[in-house]
Amino acid sequence: MNINSHLLGDLLVSMGIITRSQLEEALQFQQLFFKDVLPEMDLNRTELISNGRNACQKIPLLGQILLKKGYVTEEELAPALQIQTKRATDLSLLDSDKLATALEVGFIINSTINLVDVLSLIMKYANIVTDSVASTLMLLDDKTGELVFSIPTGPDADKLEDIRIPSGEGIAGWVGKNEQYLLVPDTSKDQRFYAKIDALTGTKTKSLLCVPMKSKRKLIGVLEVINKKNDSCFGEADALLLSVFSHHAAIAIENAMLFKSMQNRLEKEKLLEQKFSESERLRSIGTMAGGIAHDFNNILGAIMGYTELALLDAQEGSRQSTNLTNVLEASIRARDLIKQILAFSRQSDRETKPIQVNLIVGEALKLFRASLPKTIEMQDNIHCKSVVMGDPTQIHQVIMNLCTNASQAMKKTGGLLAISLEEVFLEEQAERPDLLPGFYVNLRVTDNGEGISSQVAEHIFEPFFTTKEKGQGTGMGLAVVHGIVKNHGGDIQVKSTPGEGSCFDVYLPVIKRDPEPAGIFAVESAPGGKEHILVVDDEIMLLDVAKTRLKSLGYQVTIEMDSHEALKRFAQSPDTYDLVITDMSMPKMAGDKMAKKMMAIRPDIPVIICTGFHEEISEEIAVQKGFRRFLMKPIDFNNLALEIRMVLDAPA
Repeated sequence: MNINSHLLGDLLVSMGIITRSQLEEALQFQQLFFKDVLPEMDLNRTELISNGRNACQKIPLLGQILLKKGYVTEEELAPALQIQTKRATDLSLLDSDKLATALEVGFIINSTINLVDVLSLIMKYANIVTDSVASTLMLLDDKTGELVFSIPTGPDADKLEDIRIPSGEGIAGWVGKNEQYLLVPDTSKDQRFYAKIDALTGTKTKSLLCVPMKSKRKLIGVLEVINKKNDSCFGEADALLLSVFSHHAAIAIENAMLFKSMQNRLEKEKLLEQKFSESERLRSIGTMAGGIAHDFNNILGAIMGYTELALLDAQEGSRQSTNLTNVLEASIRARDLIKQILAFSRQSDRETKPIQVNLIVGEALKLFRASLPKTIEMQDNIHCKSVVMGDPTQIHQVIMNLCTNASQAMKKTGGLLAISLEEVFLEEQAERPDLLPGFYVNLRVTDNGEGISSQVAEHIFEPFFTTKEKGQGTGMGLAVVHGIVKNHGGDIQVKSTPGEGSCFDVYLPVIKRDPEPAGIFAVESAPGGKEHILVVDDEIMLLDVAKTRLKSLGYQVTIEMDSHEALKRFAQSPDTYDLVITDMSMPKMAGDKMAKKMMAIRPDIPVIICTGFHEEISEEIAVQKGFRRFLMKPIDFNNLALEIRMVLDAPA
């Protein structure tokens, strides 16, 4: 019989007379009477005892409820009642000192909520309570139903780690499945005994006692003691004592597991909160950076425009021409930096399509290898042909930035730069809360350079944060990489040890489409024309540059700083204009709204929308609204001329 089941309900379940669900139903029914006869009220001690005694007379016994519901007969109930009485008698006959010891150690075990400490105490005191040589505790794996060896004691007990007992197999498996204790006075005569366990540990098991461990009617595991110290066999008294002990032990294990589960949950929530806080901080910085980029683009556009105009008048080969060329080159570098800021802010326009990442990586590495110092060796393993949805230009930028950082980390000492690409399956993990479970392309860039300290690693993805010397870095490289990867639905992680090197892992979600071949756009010389163009912008310098350059190409140009005035001028003679070029961010009336009203007056008028930064418009949105082109400022004049010609020459 189940030593823990000295209560009538558990006895009937173990005897197979009623089911567990029938018992639970009967107990819930009985609980209703407790609530009725003992309502919540303020009572003194005398009244409480008196009312409790009277209440017990009104509450039906469990056996009466089971009989009433027809779950048992009187003939079935009688043997269970006899066993219950015998259990109570057996408990009363136990050695009082040993029983007190069993209860005392039960309280000791429950004094800690550390699972390792709880299990160690159980094993220590199980031997004391039963005078046994060794003991083994096997916890139940709820997912598989197997019993798992946990902290066994005795000679060579460490060899029992990771051993699992299937449900119903062996003595322990039988006890766990049937939830009944088992006394085995001679293991050589019991076919269920696992002799191979003795072969592993070097122990000679002569006799054993195995009891189920239950808490709140739930099986936690089994507890097994081996060989009495005086070479005698375990008896019923030992089983009863170990039963009392195992009940307290099961409660202690359950409490410790609950505490550990709560700890894990709190740690996971703390990590998620930290990730969310970091994401919010980067997002707010990105928003600020985007706003700065918008204003700076207008200033930079004027600088580039006037420099291009001055170059037209400068004598080729003169010092003036050289100086202006240097200004223009510096402006182009500044323009690229602004693009990086916009990429970080996740507001820059990007063209996404199915791409085979290994082709992009291969192209980037060909370019990068040429600039790599001879002291640095580069190895690559990029044969993975998985396809992702992304912007080839931005993925190329990610590779170049990561490789540049890695090479700079090995600039002084030289070393090995390793780049690998593989498809991996990621399960849900607290370390990657932004990634859904699924297949990802893993781009890994590893170096054995200077490494990064944990303090620095916390800030490396923040814009303008850099540990490089002045003039050697802008602090935007990794910030841009972070923005691009996140914008592609991926994640980036870094592992680094100072003095040993760094490893950057980029994860991008895999799609199930074939890649499109990458095309190359050839930039030609600036073409001109004779059409009439209306240019609308609130920056007078940009208007001045645009008017001068477009006129030099033969176009007729009208400029306007106010969107209301531009709309009024257009409405007076809509057929006069062949093209409208407008800035998006205009005072009083946004450029796209003005353009839509112009298109309502004349539906076939082509419109080019330009912007330095705007979160409400993109190339996709611009096309949906009927605009012909969407251009990001500052715009190289030759490219603008090409775009104008493509729009004007396109079929109506």
